[in-house]
Amino acid sequence: MSTDFDDPGRGQPPAWPGAFRAAVVQELHQFGLQVVDWEADGVTVASRSRPEPQYIGLSNLYRRARHHDRREWPHLIHDFLERVTGVMAGPTIPNDLASITRQLRPRLGKPFDRTGRIHPWGIPLPGTTLEINLVIDFPHTMAYVTPEMVENTNIGTDDLLDMALANLRQQTPDDFLERVSEELDIYVGHTGDGYDSARALLLEDWLPESPAGFWVVIPSRDELAAWPVSFEALEKIHVIKLFAQENYRDHAYPITDDVFWVCNGAWYPFDIRIEDHTITVSPPNEFLLALQQLNKD
Repeated sequence: MSTDFDDPGRGQPPAWPGAFRAAVVQELHQFGLQVVDWEADGVTVASRSRPEPQYIGLSNLYRRARHHDRREWPHLIHDFLERVTGVMAGPTIPNDLASITRQLRPRLGKPFDRTGRIHPWGIPLPGTTLEINLVIDFPHTMAYVTPEMVENTNIGTDDLLDMALANLRQQTPDDFLERVSEELDIYVGHTGDGYDSARALLLEDWLPESPAGFWVVIPSRDELAAWPVSFEALEKIHVIKLFAQENYRDHAYPITDDVFWVCNGAWYPFDIRIEDHTITVSPPNEFLLALQQLNKD
């Protein structure tokens, strides 16, 4: 398959090999779909039976494909598109969320690009570069809540988010977070249901009491790790940074390799840099005050 491939349609060409894009186009044709626009992280498509443009994210597909021989790409892409087109033809999504509040879930991740296509509703998570979104959970898929859906619903956004968090808490087992070893009281949670990063918004429900808060990392959509703050842990703080970097690099649906300090529901960036066997920590001022109080106690 040639790597010399001109992007069809318009838009911002993604930084993927031409052979991968050619394979995507070829498999899209198998499903009766045509490229409308290429975007930095996916493609917008349409068909005669579904003329309204639909966006398909491809970043995580390519993340998996690059670990396979190129001869396997058509099969890998076909399986992916088969699932996606099934979702596109799936459950009817209501414009008013009042009838499906029990299906609402939160999502926590990188902010969405708000140009070029219909985008999900979202609010920033203060103290981070992340965003909280709402999704509608179905048995085999999910759909993002849009600003239009929120506007058409006679329920405030704070209440919708509270409902989504309560639903997530109810579907999460009490032993969701497991301690990784006797030596380190780092707790890791992984259910693989697509909502593990969002469970960071509720982590204090499952962790032992920690007066100075927790260090938290969410390297991917399906992984969460938290570490109660202590002076003993501070001496080994590089461990959680390395955990975040490794899982952010290797897992699908990556979010961030940043470390956060979470205390009493507030999030703060906790900068850790590891260079040439040198560890540099730049905590927020509030963290230093919490340590002082911890030392007094």
